[in-house]
Amino acid sequence: MKIKKGFILKDVAGNTFVVAVGAMSKKFNGIITLNETAKLIWQCLVDGAEKEEIVEKIMDEYDAEREIVEKDVDSFIAKLDGDGILE
Repeated sequence: MKIKKGFILKDVAGNTFVVAVGAMSKKFNGIITLNETAKLIWQCLVDGAEKEEIVEKIMDEYDAEREIVEKDVDSFIAKLDGDGILE
């Protein structure tokens, strides 16, 4: 999985946002606000990471149950995919 070209991550005043640029801004008209975990998932997806790699990275970073992490990762990926953000 990978984030399509045409999306950029910006940190502004302690908040993290994703915006579409160029041609992608005609297809996706909005702003995505990310918390720290979503930002980590986003960065992994920019690099083309698969779900298991993302889950492991989150497990290394946070004290959380694997089942909850997997469910949250699945949910976030499904949302991005549904919005046409993933290749």
